[in-house]
Amino acid sequence: QADPDLKERAIPSPAPEKPAPLPTISAPKPSEAALAHCEAQLRKLGASFDRIEPVTGENGCGIEAPPSIGEIVPGVALSPDSQLRCETALALARWAEQVVVPAAEALPDDVSLARINHGSTYVCRRRNGSATGKMSEHAIGNAVDIMGFEFGGRDPIPVSPRAGDGTVEEAFQRAVRGGACLHFTTVLGPGTNASHANHLHLDIIKRSRGYRLCE
Repeated sequence: QADPDLKERAIPSPAPEKPAPLPTISAPKPSEAALAHCEAQLRKLGASFDRIEPVTGENGCGIEAPPSIGEIVPGVALSPDSQLRCETALALARWAEQVVVPAAEALPDDVSLARINHGSTYVCRRRNGSATGKMSEHAIGNAVDIMGFEFGGRDPIPVSPRAGDGTVEEAFQRAVRGGACLHFTTVLGPGTNASHANHLHLDIIKRSRGYRLCE
């Protein structure tokens, strides 16, 4: 026979665990002179942008003076809207001008780079979206995840696992990924781990002795 007091004696379910608080992260506060110099370098490369209001988040997340970028270099849009530190945008513009545009021009037929698509720029979160661990460089506008490239004259090339394909798309992806290591201090992509299977993670974190993580 069922115990009528069973419900009263049942052990309550444990309360769901609260997510661990975010650790603190900080970016150096740029002086107006440093910002003006960075923006002048962006303009010299032909980037079109406007300085927008600061982005703020918890535990140090945010960007002091992000540029809202239309074209990262002349004729090449950056999409969708982005929130980056000026220094990150400058690295992206140099990479686009010196690596991505020439790689596109080397593709068969008459091809020109028209757009660079990203999946995220500023996001206040931990690395790889984990529940624990260090904060991501995305949290201070130091990082961008490149999802693919659009062109005039041919189909888009999305970032994807391509090792051993033997295609011109693999060659293009290898070229822009390898060249990114000259402009960013971290380059991660397909084959690194599952978190980067469909994009190139590029960031400008500073490490001791100028070490670069190029994978």
